[in-house]
Parts: sequence; C-alpha cells; structure tokens
Amino acid sequence: MQKSKLKVIAGALLHDIGKPAYRGDKSKNHSISGYEFLKDTVGIKDTEILEQVKYHHKNMIQNSSIADNSLAYITYIADNIASGADRRKVDENQGFDMDMQLESVFNILNGNNQHYKYKPQTMENGINYPIENEISFSKEIYKKICDDIADCLKGIDENNSEYINSLLEVMEADCSFVPSSTSKNEIADISLYDHCKITAAVGSCIIDYLEQEGITNYKDELYNNSKQFYSKKAFLMYSFDISGIQDFIYTISAKGSLKLLRSRSFYLEMLCEHLIDTILKRLEYSRANLIYSGGGHGYVLLANTSKNKSALDEINNEINHWFIDNFKTALYVADAYTECSADDLMNSNGTYEDIFRNVSKILSDKKGNRYTAEQILTMNNNHHQDGERECRICKRSDTYIENDVCGMCQKLIDMSDDILEKDFFVVLNTDSGLPLPFGQSLIATSADTLKTKWITDELYERSYSKNKMYTGRNLSTKLWVGDYHTDKEFKKLAQKSEGIERVGIIRGDVDNLGKAFVSGFDKERVSLSRTAVFSRKLSIFFKKHINKLLEENDINGLIVYSGGDDIFLVCAWSDAIKAAMILNEALHKFTQNTLTISVGIGIYNPSYPVASMAYESGDLESKSKSSGRNKITLLSVNNTENEKYTFEWDELKNKVIGEKKKCLEEYFVGQAEHGKNLLYNLLNYLRNTTDKINIARYAYLLARIEPERDDDERIKEKYKVFSRQMYNWAINKEDRLQLIMAIYLYVYETREKSEE
Repeated sequence: MQKSKLKVIAGALLHDIGKPAYRGDKSKNHSISGYEFLKDTVGIKDTEILEQVKYHHKNMIQNSSIADNSLAYITYIADNIASGADRRKVDENQGFDMDMQLESVFNILNGNNQHYKYKPQTMENGINYPIENEISFSKEIYKKICDDIADCLKGIDENNSEYINSLLEVMEADCSFVPSSTSKNEIADISLYDHCKITAAVGSCIIDYLEQEGITNYKDELYNNSKQFYSKKAFLMYSFDISGIQDFIYTISAKGSLKLLRSRSFYLEMLCEHLIDTILKRLEYSRANLIYSGGGHGYVLLANTSKNKSALDEINNEINHWFIDNFKTALYVADAYTECSADDLMNSNGTYEDIFRNVSKILSDKKGNRYTAEQILTMNNNHHQDGERECRICKRSDTYIENDVCGMCQKLIDMSDDILEKDFFVVLNTDSGLPLPFGQSLIATSADTLKTKWITDELYERSYSKNKMYTGRNLSTKLWVGDYHTDKEFKKLAQKSEGIERVGIIRGDVDNLGKAFVSGFDKERVSLSRTAVFSRKLSIFFKKHINKLLEENDINGLIVYSGGDDIFLVCAWSDAIKAAMILNEALHKFTQNTLTISVGIGIYNPSYPVASMAYESGDLESKSKSSGRNKITLLSVNNTENEKYTFEWDELKNKVIGEKKKCLEEYFVGQAEHGKNLLYNLLNYLRNTTDKINIARYAYLLARIEPERDDDERIKEKYKVFSRQMYNWAINKEDRLQLIMAIYLYVYETREKSEE
C-alpha cells in the first residue's frame, strides 16, 4: 500500500479521537485534544497523520499554513462527506450535550419513531439492548476509553499496512457505543467508530481518484472547490453475490453429515471473507471500505479508477475459473459496480437508493449470463476421466478418492471440530490446508501457535480471530462465529430431549431484509453510515449474541450456521421451540420491533437423512414466509407424516403452549398412559374433522372417559371443563390446529425414550 494512502486511512480513522478526550476533560476543542492525545500520550510523531487530526475542521484548516498537498485536506472533505451522510447540520460548537448516549439506529427504521438509547459500554460487555433510560456518558467512562485506546495504539505501527486493520479493530472495540456527534439538533445514532470508518473509506477512495486525475493541489480541489468535487463520480459501489450456496451446503449424503453441514457453511463464509480481503489487498484498501458482508453477499466502497475496474474484472474471472476447476458449476460469483458521487452517498439529491438499485440490476443480469466465452470453452475442454469410484459425500468421481471420500470433503470434515474449538483461522500461501482461491489455503490454530509459528512464517498471508478482538500483523478482522454447542452429533442431542428421542431442526430468516437495507430509512435520513450501522448490528446479533442467548437459557443444541440474517440450528427437539422463541423475542427487543423473523422447525429421528431434514425444515420456513411472514411453522414428522402447522409467534406461545398444552398437562397428570391412548384416538379425528360423523365420534371418545357417578366431585368438574374445552376447540378451525400441535408436543414429551 502506498505510504500516502496508508497515512490517509490512519489519519481518517483517528481524526476524531479527540472527542472522547475532549468530552472527558472539556478543556480544549476536540481537534486540539486529539492532536495532543496522539502526540503526547500515544507517542505518534508522524506530522502527516497529526495534521489530519488537528486540521479536519474548517475553523482550524482555514487559518493554517499547511501545504497545498497536505493529506489534511483529504480527511477534511472525507469527514464532511461522512458527516453529511450522517445528516448532521451543525459543527460541534453550540447546542451540545457531552453526556449524551448513543441513540439506536432502529429508532427510525421501517417507520419507527422511538427514542431508545444504548448503555455506555465497550464491545467486550454483554448484549447492549436499546433502552429508554437515561444513563450519562460520564467523564470516568470517557477516560477509561481513552486509556484503553492509548494502550492499544502503542502496540500498533500506524505506518505499516500490515497493522492498519488492527487500528480499525481498536476503534470498533472502544468506540462502538460512543456517539459521533452530541448535537441536540440531530439524531445521534451514528457511533464514533462508524463515522471514523466511513471517513477512512471515503478518504482512501479520494486519494486514489485524485492520483488517477493527476491532481496534486488538494487545497484547490477539495477545499476551495469542494462543491464541484461533491458532484464528481469519484466512487464505485462494488457488490458481489455467491450463487449456489444452498445446494452446496445441503447436497450431502453421508455419515457425520452434521460436521459437513457446519464446515460447509463456515467454508462459504470464509470464501466470502477471503474474496473481500483479496480485493482489498490488491486494490490497496483496508477493511474500513467494507460496508456489508453476509450470506455470500457484500458491498465495498472503492475509488472510480480504471485500475480498480480492471482489477475487479480480473479477480472475478480468476475466482470463477477456480470454482469451475474445484466445483464445476456448483458455485459462481456475480459482481457489479456502479459509479457514484459524494452527493449520491450523502443523498443530497435523493439518489442514494439508486446506487443499490443499479448494482442489484447489474448483478441480476450477470446471474442470468453467468460465464464468459473463455470460461465456457474451459468447461467444454475439461474432459476429466471419471474414476471408478465416487465420493460418498459430494458424489464427485473426477478427482482422487480415498476411503470413498474426495480430498476436498475430507478437509472439510477435518475442519469441522476446529470451527468450534480453535481461536484463529490462518490463510497461507500454500495448498496444504483447506483450499481457497488465488493459490491459498486455510488452517485453524490456537493463539500460541499463531504467535510462535505462523505469524512469522514466510507462507503467512493473514489471519482471522474468532469471537474476540485482537491486534497483530495482518490480522484481518475478528470473525463473529455462532459456535455454541452442547454436543456435536445428532444422536447425542436427541438423547437429551425430554420424552422421545428426536432432534429439532430450526431454519429461520429475517423478513424483508433487502427492502429494509435499501429503503428502510426515509429519504431524509437514509445514509451510507446508517446502512453500515444497520447491517453491522444485525451481523453481531446473529453471529455473536446468539451464542450468549443459547448459553444463558441452557439450550441443548448446536449452531450449524448463523449468518447476517438467517439461522440453522440443531437442538434436542424439546428445546427447539424454546430456542426459536428466545431468538425471536431477543430480535424484537434488539431491533425495537422493526424487524421480524420467519422460522420453520422440523422434528426428526436422528437417523433421518440430514439433507432431507435441511430441505424439509427450509420448506417450513418458506411456509411461514408465504403465510404472511413473522410466523413459525412446525412439522410433526415420523418419517412418513408430513403436516405443516403455521402460527403467529404469540399464538404458539399463548394459545398452543400456554393454553392447550397446559390444559392437557393439568388434566392427564398422573395418568400419562391412559391420556396418550385417548389423545392418539382424538388426534385421528381432529386431523379429519371435515364432516359431522367425525365430530360425533370425537364427542363419543370424550364421553367414554366421563367419571363414574360415585367419583369425587372435583374429578367430575375437572372432566366437565376439559371435555367442554376439547369439544369447543375441535369445532373451531384455529383452535383445532392449535390443539393438534399441543397434542403432538404433549405426546412427544411423555413418550418413553425407546418408544416409537
């Protein structure tokens, strides 16, 4: 990375570092406070970085004597663009509340109009749900943040590109809940971290664009003529989308398939991260330029240069050739970019949404015309001689097979336990690990081994930490990974079920996320920063917080996959509904009821084919979405049955479980065997109540359990209430479906472990 660009990124990331210092002692303005903090406390001596911190506001830069090509002019306008994208209208000199909490971005999502805030804390603390309470951001908290940042920065070489992403990690760890602006006249929902990240992304693009245009007088271009610059198409919004994910993950047939599900899901996420980091390295950017990634999809902000466009085309061609060689047509990457200006990014003319619509259209067109002529010729000329055996997992026969498993599938199996147990994932410039595009491979390792061996090895490319923030040489980023597990096998999870031994497969997906991402905020408030904040919050919820939620509620289960908006969990069947309801309620609380989730839960014998479990539970999830979304669909399955019951979340909680299942439990307490026999018979009639004959038979069955004349009056009254409820519920369609599901759940809970 060029030194000047590296200094722009570092200076932009640190340009507002004086805000926590200033708010902590309020002795000087934040530009001077930041300059002195970095120079005197941290010990940074680089004048080009320090100038960006000291002179990033107009009132400071207009009276300065800095050179016309000072990088401070780039950070100055990048800060203005990022601030404009945040919809701030005033400078920090009047009408401010220094004790202000960060407000929630969900306050204004999807028509919401709340005023919730976050507790002052760092990322290392627990789930920070938005709250109504006022909790002042005290001087003591700001002082602790400054001390933490100073300690971390002293271990980072800001002039070494191998550490630039670590600088970003420090800012995220300490400043994710620090408000960027404390103006009383604006919504304070953009954190200091997110503002500095966008400033660094914009600044790194600007310096590349200016270099292409041969502009060296930054003062004239970015300060004296800034209005003209705002309209120039200096930026590219780049997007990619990996096709074939579902089939790649779920088209497996083998023992140990739970391991394969987990490793294939994780592998696709790593392919996505690897593609992102390859793009950023070749084009010389940092992770600050990544706007969003998840589910095989991503957005990156880049400079609009011919060099970048050529490099992007080359990278896409290279990775798709690699996919053809390794997976034939199973996986494919479509990518697209659209030119945009600072005015577009700031939504000055209401054109922000058009950026994403344009990219989406190009992506869609590319998916319909996947391959270049060259790639088609490559596929036609690849005449592999089929082997005598095929891989029992992926069914390939065009590669070396050992013990009925191909090399790729074996390495995915080997990686599975490491996903749960290891702390770091390392990309090496060798083919000895799990294969990756661009001539590299992936291994998992511990912190000690990373430090003592790999980080100094000449084969070392980069590493990713898991679920904790670290700094270090070419440590790309932390990966939030849903790795919660109480067991690693279907059978063991089934054995922990209450009642019959079954597993529950949970598939879930956030409703209308794409629409919320593009147009969830109204046109006066939509911005690049809010888009980034919104996507980051969701990613943290589904990749990080899900671990804590399941652990705190003692769920017997395992996360197969939990991405930016969707989940795949395997649980003891009796914990599956509980887990789904916990996640649904937490999501509503976390997003202030602005987002909903649709879920499908299948209940299966642990020996049932895992691919069938995945597809069937996926169909249940689709049924929830097609039934109006924000619902849960359950399947009672005994390998031959195929029934789908869709409920509103509150309906399942209050009517199915809280009312009808509770009624069954209270009536049949102490007579489980007698109750099951009756319920099996009642169930047959409830599932076929299309005529009066079945209703009459149903009533007859209820009458057969009527107490004798000399029985206790309490027993008679109990029966009277029960039989009346059971009859009334049977003749009403909604109540009947709720009762059928309640009977299934009750019977499963009271079955013996060995009973079929």
